[in-house]
Amino acid sequence: MNPYAPPKARVSDPPHDDGPSAWVTKFLALFFAILSVLSLLSLLNRLSLLPVAVACLCSVASIGLWRSRPWSRWAVYLISMLLGLWFAWYLSTLIAGGWPYASATRSVGWLFPGLLLLMLGVAAPVFVTRVFRKSNEAVGQ
Repeated sequence: MNPYAPPKARVSDPPHDDGPSAWVTKFLALFFAILSVLSLLSLLNRLSLLPVAVACLCSVASIGLWRSRPWSRWAVYLISMLLGLWFAWYLSTLIAGGWPYASATRSVGWLFPGLLLLMLGVAAPVFVTRVFRKSNEAVGQ
């Protein structure tokens, strides 16, 4: 095998991985699709531009991840950044409302949902980066 030979696959080809990372990528795409639908359903209560923007961004990430397109990682990075900013805003509103409370259970209970979203906001881009880095290295061989 010639190490200097050009790669057989084009750069625009999606990665072909049948391992666990492919299943997790599909699961992440389904999660973003469900989040997009739930965001659109929230429009039934009150018309707002925010749910439309969330639905569009999550739809782009979902479609790109489902089709294993490398550009979808940028949508995931943007979602992650926005989740980090949202958590900072959420924490500041909790602190302004008197957090931490006298009860440790109540304090953790109010912080827990935000921490779950923050965990998703950290884990998703790390995972997506590893998946597409691995696929780029496989194309280069």
